[in-house]
Amino acid sequence: MIYLKNTKYLAFLLLLLLYRIPCTDAQDTLTCDNETYSLLKALSNSQLGDGEILVFTTTHQDIAWLDEPEICIINRDKQWLTPFLERLKSDPDFKMDIEQSSIVMEYLQRHPEKKKVFEKNIKEGRICIGGTFMQPYEELYSGESLARQFYLGRKWLKDTFGYVADSYFNVDVPGRTLQMPQIAAKAGIKNIVISRHERGLFNWESPDGSKVRSYTPGHYIFFYNVLGKNDDQAIKAMAKEAKIWYEKFNKNAEKGRAVMPAMLNYEFIWDQKPVENCVPFMTKWNNIKVLKNEKGEVTDVSLPRFRFAIADEFFTRIDETTPELPEIKGERPNPWVYIHGPSHQKAIKASREGDILITQAEKFATANALVEGTFKNYPQKELTRAWEAKIYPDHGWGGKGGQVTDALFLRKFIFARDGAEAILERSLFDIAAKIKTKLEKGVPVVIFNSLNWERTDPVNFTISFDTGEARGIIVADSEGKTLPAQLTDRQFYADSSLKSASAHFIAPNVPSIGYKTFYIKTTQDKTISINANREKAFENQFFKVTFANGGLNSIFDKELNKELIDTSKFKAGEVFTMHSEGNGAGEFSQVQQPDMEGFDKTGNHETNWKLGETGSVFTSFIMRQSINHAVIEQEITFYNDIKKVDFLVGVLNWEGILYREFRMALPLNMNEGEVSYEVPFGTVTVGKDEMEGAAGERYDTPCVEIHPRGIENWISASNSDFGVTMSSSVAVADWIDPTDNPVSNQVLQPLLLASRKSCHYEGNEYLQTGDHHFEFSITSHKPGWENGAKHGRQANEVLKAVVVNNRFETASLPESLSFFKSDQEDILLTTVKKAEESNEIVIRLVELGGEEKVVHIESFKNITQANLTNLIEEEVKPLPVTKGKVQLKLGHHCIETLKIQ
Repeated sequence: MIYLKNTKYLAFLLLLLLYRIPCTDAQDTLTCDNETYSLLKALSNSQLGDGEILVFTTTHQDIAWLDEPEICIINRDKQWLTPFLERLKSDPDFKMDIEQSSIVMEYLQRHPEKKKVFEKNIKEGRICIGGTFMQPYEELYSGESLARQFYLGRKWLKDTFGYVADSYFNVDVPGRTLQMPQIAAKAGIKNIVISRHERGLFNWESPDGSKVRSYTPGHYIFFYNVLGKNDDQAIKAMAKEAKIWYEKFNKNAEKGRAVMPAMLNYEFIWDQKPVENCVPFMTKWNNIKVLKNEKGEVTDVSLPRFRFAIADEFFTRIDETTPELPEIKGERPNPWVYIHGPSHQKAIKASREGDILITQAEKFATANALVEGTFKNYPQKELTRAWEAKIYPDHGWGGKGGQVTDALFLRKFIFARDGAEAILERSLFDIAAKIKTKLEKGVPVVIFNSLNWERTDPVNFTISFDTGEARGIIVADSEGKTLPAQLTDRQFYADSSLKSASAHFIAPNVPSIGYKTFYIKTTQDKTISINANREKAFENQFFKVTFANGGLNSIFDKELNKELIDTSKFKAGEVFTMHSEGNGAGEFSQVQQPDMEGFDKTGNHETNWKLGETGSVFTSFIMRQSINHAVIEQEITFYNDIKKVDFLVGVLNWEGILYREFRMALPLNMNEGEVSYEVPFGTVTVGKDEMEGAAGERYDTPCVEIHPRGIENWISASNSDFGVTMSSSVAVADWIDPTDNPVSNQVLQPLLLASRKSCHYEGNEYLQTGDHHFEFSITSHKPGWENGAKHGRQANEVLKAVVVNNRFETASLPESLSFFKSDQEDILLTTVKKAEESNEIVIRLVELGGEEKVVHIESFKNITQANLTNLIEEEVKPLPVTKGKVQLKLGHHCIETLKIQ
């Protein structure tokens, strides 16, 4: 039947030729029980009677779950793709789906001669390939990382085969991030195939109104289990499934034209039975013309016929028969957040850093090319390699041989992060050397801002001195205005002069996606910075705080005249540990909550707070103490001139005890506060922006009740009096007290670390023994997440400093410059890059405030022409350009991509 080079399948072909249908009086008569009789008779009389059941056949396999990555590549070749391609050749009725482009990429690396086979079958409509590179945890990656899934997916497929992918497969992960339908739709995707969701067909809608059709069979192995049964059981199960389908989705279809999907999706290594059973089952079903039941009743029937199809074909037919679909909108929180977040802390930290650094590298490499007037030195290949590594890890952490998989994913993230950092550093040094600095003002330090609004934020950098040159520094802007400065980490020569130090100051008004130049002069006077002893309280112009065992006992906002925290259960910044068993890759029906076994917190112990550094820029306090199985080290920093409190947390000497979890608490002085958090290209407010109800299948918890959640850069809470926003270096956070006798107030909690075990029965443990480091920053503000969102992003996307030691003779750039900017707030320019196919500039922007706007984008170079494109840079329509500025009508929550000259 299938694989003619394999004796196993030759034997199976022989059995098929000798096949006899059991329990029948004739070839076209089925003798069956009364229930099956009634089901099939009703099916025959339904709109689906005389219609079709379209079997689209694929196989789901993570990069590595069933085995180590390289072994899985071999298995995908030898046990799936090569036999299936042979089957396409030998069986003219067969068709197949491939879930993602990376599978095709790796196969062509092994078999470059097979490219023509793919081209032929794609052209004939017998192969469908999903439009993403991988099947990721959507909420884990930044919006740009999700966009690049379609660059390396749909765009690569079009460039390589001329194939226009219409469908996106993400069939394993039980989660959809808020803006994914818009991201997919703007990339040209029309359909999403998912699972682990109540079976059905619907439009999934993003806040801007973008929709994509979505099909779910329930669990992706539902039809695997049906077709894996013996024939009589499979017929009854299929009849029951058809009843659900035609009653819900074929009501308005013309009889004889209705279609039903049957997605045969399975892990091919586990069991070949569904493949072996499929054609005999389809043949038997298609031959049924007469039914006979246990009572001897006989009836003629016209059942829908089974045939092979591809997913795209099913969706096209649905357009014809079921044009009106129900709608779902909102975030479906992912209950598997432990697998990738706190269970793989170092890898995910590198991933999040890479998300930011690659876009920074693109922005300033583009700016540098525009300054030079050529893209000859633009690092296109390096950036592409960085993106490919950044978005390579999928949802298959752990598994069999999971140590190898997890190490590979970590290496990919580090490669992407470090590669982007190197590109960024080169671009910044090149730009800094092109600035016409005034050396008589001192040593130039150029501060770069990669965000598209003017910023005032802390900067720090290392500076070195000659013997006897300096005992302190003076920092001034280009107009000569002196700024407070502070030195830490000082190294000295024998004469007590400075050898090197970390310099700190607050850089004011750094332009949008641009830079500002400051100058350093040395002095023989010491720059103020003091080490001191233990303190119990601190006050600056923004806050009054007191210290206690475990953390801060009070944070009083002097501007708002509000106490920000409620310390009835936890102190602010307190670290605690709980028992947290879970089930590896999934809690499956819901997120398992930690329990009190072995509970400990820093507040259970005497805390010795010490004043770390104090000076004209900031004051810091430090502590170090042991709790169960680890040592907690914390530094809390208060800034003199900006409303910002930083927490550096170390979980040190962690012993790697299985089933433990660490969290940090920020207990807010608010009940029934509204919690919001950043997601890719958007914001979710708890209780408002989730999908209604439960997801179904085995997922019975209402989506609004699922916690903790995957977050991007920040989480925020507000009531009618005030709001607090906390930036986060971790990917998962909670806001509900998980301990016994929980308090009712909101307790913002980044999940630092969790030791779990893979849910694969041969899988590895995620112990993560050793030291782990985390960064958080908080600010308080008027009610509303909008008032803290910029802080949340700025804390993670820090200003970059370059000490200029070399200046080009042809340097001509001004001391301060914005390369790109918009005239509207609540707009985020997520990337500025060279276009993939030309020397035009691509800008992607997102509306975050929820209101339609007219936006003007301008550059330091005159813009002469602009076009609106889709997400992967295919042109849609021209845009007006007036006086060098692009005008764009930007819808609420809208993601748009521009291409400019």
